[in-house]
This record gives sequence, structure tokens and C-alpha cells, in this order.
Amino acid sequence: MKTRDKYIYKHLNNKIKMTSIGLMSGTSMDGVDVSCIVTDGNNYFHQIFFASYKYTSKIKKLINQFFINKNNYIEVCNQITLFHIKSIKMAAKLNNYPLSKVDIIGFHGQTLLHKPEECWTWQIGNGKMLSNSLNIPVISNFRYRDICLGGEGAPLASLWHKTLLNSLSNKSYPCIFINIGGVSNMTYINEFKDVKYCFDIGPGNGPIDLLVKKYFNLDMDYGGKKALSGKIYLDIISKILKFKWFNKLPPKSLDKNELNSYIMSCVEGISPVDKLATLSRLVSVTLKKHTDLLNINPKYIYISGGGAHNKAIMNGIREEFNNNTKFMNLNDWDIDAIEAQAFAYLAVRSYKGLPLTENNVTGIKIDVSGGLLNFPNVK
Repeated sequence: MKTRDKYIYKHLNNKIKMTSIGLMSGTSMDGVDVSCIVTDGNNYFHQIFFASYKYTSKIKKLINQFFINKNNYIEVCNQITLFHIKSIKMAAKLNNYPLSKVDIIGFHGQTLLHKPEECWTWQIGNGKMLSNSLNIPVISNFRYRDICLGGEGAPLASLWHKTLLNSLSNKSYPCIFINIGGVSNMTYINEFKDVKYCFDIGPGNGPIDLLVKKYFNLDMDYGGKKALSGKIYLDIISKILKFKWFNKLPPKSLDKNELNSYIMSCVEGISPVDKLATLSRLVSVTLKKHTDLLNINPKYIYISGGGAHNKAIMNGIREEFNNNTKFMNLNDWDIDAIEAQAFAYLAVRSYKGLPLTENNVTGIKIDVSGGLLNFPNVK
């Protein structure tokens, strides 16, 4: 079977399992997660490997300079793409897994801007360059079609969260699945096991990372140790929550830079550790605010993302939901791999023409697929 014929066959047969690599560089902009799974794009999946690689100081500098002057787009795009290529090769070699077994790659790219109200979302990266380099088809530009149809274009992980929960032996409903990256988002799955909501709830690690870098020259508040030594200012949190975005009903999504200047002005005048303590608690308060706003009473909570390792954030969530909610064990999963896995899963769904979201969670009225297919040049 010729290469193209093989892919046409897999495209037409939704039951066929595909080996897919998902690449995620999130809103924290600290590096690239690489996850390889086998999935049919529906209910079956099996993880092959996961690895994570930090951006070099050169790439971080290029990205930060681009935010300021918007120059050197091609260089920034190429350097980010080359880093993703290198990350895939290192991860495959580390796990002794031949790339010839990989059918498809889901390339999210590095988000530079997300403004769905202006019909604009920008994830930088060259899918064609990635495809040619590895001789593997690549799905990129996952969010654009959703935006064009009037949706938020984010979050896109609701179907993956649903699939993960279905795989658990201890799954329980109704529940919320929280991912705490640079921005925090939640997926609510009701008692009928349907995705009812999936939306951004507010800042996650983003402003915390900015502050800890500024005051302590650290990439993150490891384990939340700095925040745990500070004082929480609930009055400042109340002031932050007056920003109109927090009172908007879903569907909604958030550009990580949208609230930064406002948040930083609100925490001005208190000590660095108090700022970290206050913004760590902000994550749990915004989660509780949104569950109250939607009259959601989850019996179970599942938490993933970098924020799951931050004790200050986790303590806050447990305090906000201490009486009525059970926190579920995610030992069956690698909680750091979930976002990269999501784009491996969505790449297969995109290739097969399956919807990337359902039930109007992003604001589009019909369930549609998305993504841009990049085939390698014929050699």
C-alpha cells in the first residue's frame, strides 16, 4: 500500500487506530511537551511515551523580543519549529521508539495572541516544515476554523478529558476537570456523562511565573513554597474579580496577557511573597466563582497541569470545595502529559474529519472538525 493510499484508508475508517504524537507549548511559554499515543480518535487510547523539554534562553529571548517589536517573524517561527523537531527526535530516541511507526503529528504551536472577539488567534510554528523534516503528516492550526465559525477556539480539550475520565476505574459524575497552566480552564461533565461546559476560568500559573521570575529569578514557584510563606489578601482578589471578564458566562476564553497589567496593578504595594500567595489563591477563588455562577455542584474534581504541583494552589482549591466535593486520584495518568496527549488525540480526529468539540462548548452551533493537514513533500 502506497503512503498516500494508507492515509486515505485510515481517513475513511474511523475504527482504525493511529500512532500520534502531540506537541504542546502552552501559555506558560516555558517549553515543549511531547506525547505519543495510539488512539482511534474515539474511546481507545494507549500512551507510548511522554517527555518535556525546556525552551533555550535564545528562544525565550526571541519570543519576548517579538512581543515587544513584532520583528523577525520568520526567524522566531523557524526557531520554534526547529525546537519542536529536535524535541520529537530526542523523545523518540530516549524511549527507543522509531519515528517510522508514527502516523500523524498534532502540532499546536506557540500561542502569541488569542483574541476570539476580533476573530483572531495566533499559534506560531511551521507545520509544513515540521512535516517535511520528519516525513510525517502534521495537523496544525487547530483553533482557526472554530474562530471563523464564531467560536472561542479554546479550550479544545473537552473530548479528550471525557475520554480520559471514561478510562478510569474510579470515574464518577458529575465532575469537573481542571487544567492549570498559564491560564486555567475547566471541563464540566454532567451526570449523563456529557460535556456541558468547557471554558477558561482565569489566570493560572502565568502571572505567578512572571512575579517569581522578577523577584526571585526562578522559572516557577516550585511546589508553591514562596506563596506558602506569604499572606493572602482577599480584598485584592475581590478587586481583581471586578474585571468584567470574570462575570461573563461561557463560552469564553482568555488571552494570557489580557489581564496581566490589571492584575499587577492590583497587587502593587504588597511584598513579593504576598503577591504570590494572593495570586495562587486567585486560581481557586475563580474556580469557585464560576461553579457558583453556573450553579454547578460537582461531586468530584480532577486536576492536571503544572498548577497541580503547586501546594498553595491546591490548598486553596481544597478549602473552597472542602465540604461537598471529593478530590479524585489521578495516579493512572501522567498529569503533565494531558495537554500534549489532547493534541495527539485531536490530530487523529482532525485527520478522520471528526469534530474537535461538541455541544456548543466553544460557541459554535454545529460540531465540526478543524486543523490544517500538512503532508510531507514526495521524495
